[in-house]
Amino acid sequence: MYTFELKEFFSESTNATAATSKAWVSIIIPVHNQEREISILLVKIKEILNSTLPSYEIVIVDDGSYDNTLEILLKEEKSDSHVRVISYMPNRGKGYAVKIGVLQSRGNIVIFVDGDLDISPSGIKDYVTELRSSDLVIASKRHPLSKVNAPLSRKFFSRMFNLLVRLAVGIKVKDTQSGLKAGNGAALRTIFRAMLVKRYAFDVELLTIATMLNLNIKEMPIEINLDHRFKFRDIAKMLLDITAISYRYRMKRWYQKQLLLLHKTEKGIH
Repeated sequence: MYTFELKEFFSESTNATAATSKAWVSIIIPVHNQEREISILLVKIKEILNSTLPSYEIVIVDDGSYDNTLEILLKEEKSDSHVRVISYMPNRGKGYAVKIGVLQSRGNIVIFVDGDLDISPSGIKDYVTELRSSDLVIASKRHPLSKVNAPLSRKFFSRMFNLLVRLAVGIKVKDTQSGLKAGNGAALRTIFRAMLVKRYAFDVELLTIATMLNLNIKEMPIEINLDHRFKFRDIAKMLLDITAISYRYRMKRWYQKQLLLLHKTEKGIH
């Protein structure tokens, strides 16, 4: 019932990745109480972008920080026209922060990366280049060329989580949760308008919709250091989110209907 119109809608939204050499790139960085890391991350990202992708914006979303993060960001915004800061209170979750940033982005390519320095941003150029032949490029800890430093318990949970995701929603990628992803700007803004998850499992919701749309998803290597462990409370919340995503996708077909509604609204169809 929905397949043809969804493919039609997506084809109208993906004409921006044909010439990545001339792309305007939006980098979305969600942050929360990261006064120690954010300046270092911005220096690294700017070095990469200034040498390879001069047409860019950095959209930093302060997700209810109560340390000096916002003060540092506002100084960055004042001194660099590439930087835009979005801030709100209270903290609402990483998924909410990324969604706000994506929806307010202007680039024909959108990349979002964690602001905690766990992930090296050195591969951003390669991700943009890969978009010439892919719709969505995502970091994967399971890629054979990835360099992952993490506790065994975290690696075990990551594998179990991915198995659960595959069973619940049918996503075939090997790692949904690594915090570096790049894609067509128009398509990502459309997908995020249909998303509801506000915290950790928002990546699963994104990839569920992307899979539903038959997007070409490419997994790329990553350099990542994960020296912290998940809290049981966070694990429980992620499992609840996955259950809700599966129900909306498989039972209610909510995402399919929502995308069609967005399509009709955009086209002025009643």
